[in-house]
Amino acid sequence: MFSDQELMTVGYMMLQERGLNLNYMDDSTVTRTAFDTRPFPLSHFTAQPAECGVFHPPVGDDALKDLSLSFAVGVVPLSDETVPSSRIRFTMTSADRDRLAKADFDYTDELVSRCAQFDLFAGEADSVPQPLMLVQPPAVGEKAYAVVGQPGQAEAPRGIGLRVLAGTVSLSMFRSVPSLRSLEDAQPTLDMMAGVAKDLIHQAAQHPPAVPPPPPNAQTPQQLTDLLQEITGPDGRTVTYASGTVIHGSSPGDMASCTYSDGTYYAALRRSTVVHGEFPPSPASSGGTAVFSEMTVRLISMPTGTSDPFPFDKRAADLRNCPTIQEQVFTDSTSSMAQWSSIHRFTLNVAADSAFAIAHDQPDMGAWHLLAGARRGTLTVELGTYWTPDLDPKDRLDQMAAVINQIFAKAGV
Repeated sequence: MFSDQELMTVGYMMLQERGLNLNYMDDSTVTRTAFDTRPFPLSHFTAQPAECGVFHPPVGDDALKDLSLSFAVGVVPLSDETVPSSRIRFTMTSADRDRLAKADFDYTDELVSRCAQFDLFAGEADSVPQPLMLVQPPAVGEKAYAVVGQPGQAEAPRGIGLRVLAGTVSLSMFRSVPSLRSLEDAQPTLDMMAGVAKDLIHQAAQHPPAVPPPPPNAQTPQQLTDLLQEITGPDGRTVTYASGTVIHGSSPGDMASCTYSDGTYYAALRRSTVVHGEFPPSPASSGGTAVFSEMTVRLISMPTGTSDPFPFDKRAADLRNCPTIQEQVFTDSTSSMAQWSSIHRFTLNVAADSAFAIAHDQPDMGAWHLLAGARRGTLTVELGTYWTPDLDPKDRLDQMAAVINQIFAKAGV
């Protein structure tokens, strides 16, 4: 049986063999820790006839809740990756083979025949039905079934899905297409899905994933997430969302001077644990101005034994001293540079090895972006919120300093 990280590695290897971007794999650690702090609505499907519910679409709810079931999720882009119909989404789960067979493949040939056509409802049985058809699956794995949205002349999205059992791994693939006029139109997608499944099975069976041991880090993603959930923010509010992972990368980032870039910052922090969280905004005060906007928080725990120069110290020195700062702004597939305007610098009331507090105008937000951070040992805390000139910046800074001091105290650094 494979762990989350081993399944992630299988997916990485498959994508690499196809010459695709390794970032097409979703980090399962991030997904699990995020689910712990803000559970997402559970997907619920009802089939009619009810016996056809065994041919359910792939959902990650069970994997998120059950730590004994390993999982990983990725995407294979087909052409223009910005168009949903040009992507095949795949999910890998791993557990004892009998358990997988019972959970995802518990059907007979007679049931396949009876469920040649059935309706699936998202939620209760009185919701809008999705007419589905079982079609002949490609020859892949030990057992497989394929589901296709019933073709029609109307231009409407249709789903195409394939589920495959291969030993201790269950593979699910899904693609939504703008329209489907015949079953023959679904065949190219099913063939592509079968190719993805075969590549994943080959990587898992012929090239067992070599997962490097976790870095010698004082805090795991789950430990940092738990720590963050103990922290109170302004108005006594607690974090409503947090997710964590280990930053992967093979070479240090080139942190250009006077440039705020999380891309190169993360590259320099490779093998560190990072957790993101958010304190929700307060309701508006009687004067109509919010007491505080949402506050983002990022905790970074560097590997044990990390020594100077620290990437955070380079960032803090630039933010304290550079007369002008440009920020690397990322979109879906490109990045650009944006110049910060009207920079203000402040003193942060924390005991730390290095710290900064800075604000710059964001006219499109109608407010100033206020950033603060501090490092003590191998633990870094960075915060962000918004501030308007009609409010005293000291109040915001005191709130941020209080959060940072709590984190350092509870982490014991």
